[in-house]
Amino acid sequence: MKFIKKLTNRLDTLNSHVCVGLDSRYDRIPEFIKKGKTVSEAIFSFNKELIAATHHVAVAYKTTLTFYNAFGDEGREGLRKTNHYLKANYPEIPLLADYKTSDMGESAKMMKKDIFDGLLFDCIMMTPWFGEDTIKEFLKDDACGVAIYVHDTNPTASEFQDIELKDGRRLYEAVAEKVAKSWNNNGNIFVEAGATYPTQLQRTREIVGEDMVILTVGIGPQGGDIKNLRGLFGKNGKRLLVNGSRSIIFAGEGKKDYFQGVKDAAEQFRQDLSAIAELAI
Repeated sequence: MKFIKKLTNRLDTLNSHVCVGLDSRYDRIPEFIKKGKTVSEAIFSFNKELIAATHHVAVAYKTTLTFYNAFGDEGREGLRKTNHYLKANYPEIPLLADYKTSDMGESAKMMKKDIFDGLLFDCIMMTPWFGEDTIKEFLKDDACGVAIYVHDTNPTASEFQDIELKDGRRLYEAVAEKVAKSWNNNGNIFVEAGATYPTQLQRTREIVGEDMVILTVGIGPQGGDIKNLRGLFGKNGKRLLVNGSRSIIFAGEGKKDYFQGVKDAAEQFRQDLSAIAELAI
């Protein structure tokens, strides 16, 4: 199946905009999960419980690879087991690899083999610094999704991404235009723009249009305000994907039933997003 079709099918039918960030760093996994287990076993056990608590509201799962790679081969094995489990039990849910990298040529071919064949992700999230060479390898197969970072959430993102070009555009605007109007010939690209920069997020929607999916991150702990998402949900209010990571997967900390806390946080996030989306319809 085409990646974008898989993603939009989920957005169109689930009545949710939630992307769950499975950033399950081993050092924050509760002790009752870790006890008697190897690192990979603990990560996998934790993730299975997270999936059980969130799959009914998760449009997609997004995984930041560094949270697993930081724990060596065992961390990566925990990720591999997680993705194999998701593919076997919830094949309809897209899996996004948050990689924050660029590469080209033979290196890009090896990256594709690793991310899509080895770890079974459906989509890779990349920075655009090498230009179209960054994504050439991934445009050949429309089952492979590509998400391009247009504007990030961090405080210093504007140092480069908001630089004004000779024609008056900001750099992030030029990137968004290139993605939407030049690179998306195979229909397997979407964009990411941070919720901590609401003006830039609004402008990104204007540039890429109502049909393209936008992933936004930064609501909650990073300071993004959910109210600023009003009017940005795109076609039929179904083209915005909003990530929640720490605010969901660690919501059970300090609670008697850890994973009920996770489930409650995911469901509340879904309800809050749906309320904002409906205001714009």
